[in-house]
Amino acid sequence: MRINAQSITSFIATEGRLLVVWATAMSALITVLTSNQAQAVTLTEIGDAGESLSTAQIIPSGLLPLESISGKISQATPDADIFQIFLTEGKLFSATTAINPGTLADPQLYLFDSSGKGIFANDNESSNSTQATLPIGGFSPNQSGIYYLAISGFDYYPVSAEGDIFPRFPEVSFDGVGVYSPTGAGGKSPLSEFDGLRLNGGSYTITLTGVQTSTVAVPESSFGLGILTSGFLSTAALLRKKKKQESVVSNNKLGVNVA
Repeated sequence: MRINAQSITSFIATEGRLLVVWATAMSALITVLTSNQAQAVTLTEIGDAGESLSTAQIIPSGLLPLESISGKISQATPDADIFQIFLTEGKLFSATTAINPGTLADPQLYLFDSSGKGIFANDNESSNSTQATLPIGGFSPNQSGIYYLAISGFDYYPVSAEGDIFPRFPEVSFDGVGVYSPTGAGGKSPLSEFDGLRLNGGSYTITLTGVQTSTVAVPESSFGLGILTSGFLSTAALLRKKKKQESVVSNNKLGVNVA
């Protein structure tokens, strides 16, 4: 085909405008999704989160606050759920459960560092409640990075190769009130597994502060973004097709043959 300078300039200008329009629209879309989700990012357990560091469910890091994690603890088989989370230096962390929403009557919460060593734990948040709380102000990371948040039913505890990571009854009172440090026989070593009885099962929701994630943790946002992106690309393709047809007519008048 024969191409002259005028046809090249026209093509570049047309494609450039399409790219600018698409980029501007996508930028606006991402801004809207981010601002809408900034105060409402939640995660639901996919399948069954593992109970070891290698099988923990990974929550991607990002700039958005993760407000809660929901899931289920099985009573039929040994079960604890571990989630890999991202904490930011200087931000106060907290995690708490509630019976509504949720049916897990007596949960236990644990926080571990990136190597699996225990940081703190709780069984009962008060003498009047069997729900668990890792209270705000109880831990603030001195460096940003990966941590592990675990939940289990009562009497199913994390252990290392040396023994219990956190103290348990009868080393502590039966009601389990208070936050525990990793002072068990195995408290200086990383988590290897959970051990104990299966006395409790049900659904749970862990409300969080100080945990950050990305929109990847919100399937509906990604789904919506995919649909809208597809729409923008389809529209751009139609515009290019139309411009190409107009270009054929114009170029034929200029003596340019388009194959």
